[in-house]
Amino acid sequence: MTVPNLDRMEPPDLLIFWGRHRNGYGWRELFPEGGKGTRAATADLANYAANRATELECSRNGSTAAQTYQTICTHIRERIPAWAMWHEEKAP
Repeated sequence: MTVPNLDRMEPPDLLIFWGRHRNGYGWRELFPEGGKGTRAATADLANYAANRATELECSRNGSTAAQTYQTICTHIRERIPAWAMWHEEKAP
C-alpha cells in the first residue's frame, strides 16, 4: 500500500486513517519494508490526518479555528520525510 493522498480525503476517512495509524500503529501497512523512521512517519501522517479533518470541519462550520488547524497541518507536513509523503496521482 502506498500512502493515500490525505489532502483529497474527507473528514470521516481521515479519522479512519488516524484511528488505524495513530502513534505509529499499522506502519507496516504503509511501509511494508520497514526501516528507520517508518513508525515516526506513520504517527506524523496520522496526526496530520486528524488535524486535517478538524481543519475541514471548522472551515465548513465557518470557525476561525480552521486557520489554527491549517498551521498545525503545515508544521506536521514539514516533519514528514519526502519518502513517506503521498504523491499526486497522474491522470491517464
